[in-house]
Amino acid sequence: MYKFKGFDSAECGDSMSALEAMINAWMEAEHPRIRHVCQSMRGEHILLSFVYEDARLLEQRVAASTQTGITGGFPRIYDEDLMDERPTSPRIPATPPPMH
Repeated sequence: MYKFKGFDSAECGDSMSALEAMINAWMEAEHPRIRHVCQSMRGEHILLSFVYEDARLLEQRVAASTQTGITGGFPRIYDEDLMDERPTSPRIPATPPPMH
């Protein structure tokens, strides 16, 4: 699920270094997976908006899917099906078709 986080330079007295420190502290604490960033002006103030995914939630989902047998986003049954593939399979020819 995507989340939104906004930063307003007015919150830090329009100091660029203070704004950077706020954003860096958030990134270090939350480890967001940023999907979109937007910068805009509100009068004399800079607004920075982030659309992100919570990295911890993503890691939990991946761990849960691994425990249930889903790897790479595909159920385990597909992995087993691919293991049964032989070079002589009708889906994958052993030799490429001739070039004309």
